Amino acid sequence: QIFVFFFFSSRRRHTRCREVSWARRCVQETGINAEYMGYQDIMRSIFFACILFALFACSFADKSKVLIVFAHQEPKSFVSSMRNLIFQTLVMKGHQVKTTNLVQQKMILPLDKTDFTELYDPSYFRPAVEQLMANKKNRTTFSQELRLEHDKVEWSDLVLFVFPYYCAYMPGIMKGWLERVFSYGFAYGEGHSLKGKKAMLFYSTGATPEQIAPIEKAFRESMNGLFYYMGMPMLQPFTAYGVSWKTNEERKAYLAEVERIAGDIDNRKPFTPQSKQQFLTNTFKKKKKKKKKNT
Repeated sequence: QIFVFFFFSSRRRHTRCREVSWARRCVQETGINAEYMGYQDIMRSIFFACILFALFACSFADKSKVLIVFAHQEPKSFVSSMRNLIFQTLVMKGHQVKTTNLVQQKMILPLDKTDFTELYDPSYFRPAVEQLMANKKNRTTFSQELRLEHDKVEWSDLVLFVFPYYCAYMPGIMKGWLERVFSYGFAYGEGHSLKGKKAMLFYSTGATPEQIAPIEKAFRESMNGLFYYMGMPMLQPFTAYGVSWKTNEERKAYLAEVERIAGDIDNRKPFTPQSKQQFLTNTFKKKKKKKKKNT
């Protein structure tokens, strides 16, 4: 919009050059001050530029700020393609985006004493206590690496996790990031500050939906419970099944779906786990069937 404005403004300046003789004649006939006419044109241009700028700013004002937490060892992998496409789509849609590449940043350390520059109790290491005391000190006693990650999470409205589905869970390096960054006193417990933010999972697996349905259901519900405990609603996850065995066309279809989801991420529906009543009903039916088989 701003480009169009300045394009037509420049065209108008060229047109006015051709109208100089008309302006002189107009001034001679009417006595209107030419400088005043020019001042009016300048003020009018500034006014319309302000309106266009306000419209431009408002169009991105309601876009969420997104943090992408990514884990994969191979830059050419399908998961890396998902991450790159998500990033590009979000930026194109006007979102502010920050990223954490766990492998590239070598965030491989477990939760231990090196996460802190000083310990509350050097004689006996209790991770939760040390995290809480560090958060009470405005996170000043966390390591520089963790302070940067805390700042990213605090800045964001939405945290996206992009990863391969390993051994019925996310990769260990990402689980370690959760343990170290979503710390006691920051993500949960007293003084936690993640309430109102959202989370979503994008992951791929080599299995079919039928092969991993029970464990994937348990994984999704456990992650939903984790984020719920932190006050972060989890959006409906995206899974790319059997990626290793798919054709290029099928993988492209998966990526097209990823692009569609990322393009409308602010309207993504929350994850709806199985209700307690559904769980009890299904469990009762299974027990009943087993009893019939035994008899």
